[in-house]
Amino acid sequence: MIKNIVFDIGNVLLTFRPKELLSQITQDEERIIGFISKVTSSKTWLKLDRGTISIPKAREIFLKEHPEEEELLNHFFDNWKELFAPIQNTIEILKELKLNGYNTYALSNFVKEAFEYVYSLFDFFKVFDGMVISYKENVIKPEKEIYEILIQRYKLTPEECLFIDDVKSFCLGAEKLGINTILFNSNLNLKSELNKFEIKI
Repeated sequence: MIKNIVFDIGNVLLTFRPKELLSQITQDEERIIGFISKVTSSKTWLKLDRGTISIPKAREIFLKEHPEEEELLNHFFDNWKELFAPIQNTIEILKELKLNGYNTYALSNFVKEAFEYVYSLFDFFKVFDGMVISYKENVIKPEKEIYEILIQRYKLTPEECLFIDDVKSFCLGAEKLGINTILFNSNLNLKSELNKFEIKI
């Protein structure tokens, strides 16, 4: 029986919209895709998620590594707060689950400055019984340790947990420890997927 519902944050509860932000500067989709790959898929970005460098330091590194993208980099780092907006459908489901007696948790890779910003802005964070955020732990999904922190800190039984994430490798990391998962995307009927686990909502 599922007792604990664990949510990723980015692209599950909050949008992460680099394409939209960068399209304010250029309509060259190939350039935008290349930029996103250089930045948010980079080793430097993983250090941000891990909490070992700050946004200003990362900006400095990216400008040195990719001087040809100075305009996009400056726009991205000047306006990163625009990346996030609430995904209302999922937030409502989170709140319903809590009202229906399920324990709710967050497990997310997140940059320190960005998390502090969204945490201050959105009230759905108060719904969680606990949170494991990568920069605070200096580990990131899909590393085994971050899932173990969640399980051990909140004394959870993996088989009684359901993890909702939009990245397949992050779901697989959870499954290796016996946690049930739902691979999320914006077209998914989340209530129907939850019903498959006999979750009342």
